[in-house]
Amino acid sequence: MKKTLPFALLSILIFSCSVNTSDRDILTIIERNRPLNGAVIPADIGEKLGATHVGGKYFFTDRPYLVEGCDRMISMGYKVVKLWFRKSGGGYPFNSDWNLPDTITLAELAQHPYWAECFDMPFSVFALSVDGAGIKTTDESAAKEEVEIYELSKYLLRKYMDRDVTFILHNWEGDWMLRGGTGDYARWSRKEGELIRAVDGDRYSVLVPSDSTERCDAMIKWFSARQRGVIRARAEVPESKCNVYHAIEVNKVMDSMDGIPGLANYVLPAVETDMVSWSCYDAMVNDTTENGVNLYKGIEYLRNQMKPTEIMNGERLVFLGEIGVPEQRYENLMDQSSVIHNWDVYLGVCIALDIPYIIQWELFCNEPKNEELRRLPEARTRDEMRGFWLVRPDGTKSFVGEYFDLLMNNAGGRIQ
Repeated sequence: MKKTLPFALLSILIFSCSVNTSDRDILTIIERNRPLNGAVIPADIGEKLGATHVGGKYFFTDRPYLVEGCDRMISMGYKVVKLWFRKSGGGYPFNSDWNLPDTITLAELAQHPYWAECFDMPFSVFALSVDGAGIKTTDESAAKEEVEIYELSKYLLRKYMDRDVTFILHNWEGDWMLRGGTGDYARWSRKEGELIRAVDGDRYSVLVPSDSTERCDAMIKWFSARQRGVIRARAEVPESKCNVYHAIEVNKVMDSMDGIPGLANYVLPAVETDMVSWSCYDAMVNDTTENGVNLYKGIEYLRNQMKPTEIMNGERLVFLGEIGVPEQRYENLMDQSSVIHNWDVYLGVCIALDIPYIIQWELFCNEPKNEELRRLPEARTRDEMRGFWLVRPDGTKSFVGEYFDLLMNNAGGRIQ
């Protein structure tokens, strides 16, 4: 590996020492590492915090939407950004004329003027969500994806070879992909007739499908192909200062810990990967009372389950690829103290476990409060949105944006 990644150096030792740690002890660790409780903030916190920019329902300039968001992130002092790297240009409609041919490759997409302008911005990390075959992977499609990921990785390594920048190529929430979507049918259970509460309050039961093993095998084939593509490119451009890594993104870790088939328990142990990304809402059971224990346990579980590639030198690198606390839950507002308290708890977990990247969902909110608003091309008022944002539609900074500023302004010290 060209550079040591110190943030995960002790992950194996941490897991081996903490598998039998009680919830009470975990709570003590979290409280001790909370910034608002006087914990020392990592000096490199500015290199860890970031946000996703995709699909927001509002904009502020006449610049291409992808470029506007990235530029806004830089102006706010962030070094980590997560973006949807898709051949359709989806997620970035405003003030944009993508005009992408059906035959475009990922390497060609990276050369599009919008992407080229963003990649030239002084971020230290670009996490790129890249589409793929998922559970429909065959030997033929896997070979094709390996070549595309290889060519994209080689292009990035050569194009930015004189720059200390990291590109992380990953999938979108892999457990939803495994389950074929996000509807009620995707809420898997092990027990026939078991009742599971849905988001809207309805109750229903879904058994794990009989082809779950075949689905997991297809995901293993898919991720293996992508990882091979990245490894091939790194071998061909070893002198590059730029780093390209592959990550597997999971999102149903709590279910996997309960024995329900998923990426964490069936796929990660069977395939090597540079990193694991966790879209961790399943550990955030109740945003008003959650104490961080599930998040802590889930990170440790993922570190134990994954098989790091040779370049990682044994480091088991897990980061939070998506985490968000909405300011507005439908018609109910969350007060500033509750939002910041929850974030401080989650930062206590991340500081305790030395998490390398914490990526907020998101820069501009993509979730209107109801279906009628969702059908509109844009929703520009604060009250129309659920509040997953760093910047509100009125241009003001969100509660989490103010909290992140507090952390970055006190990096290496304590909040006074």
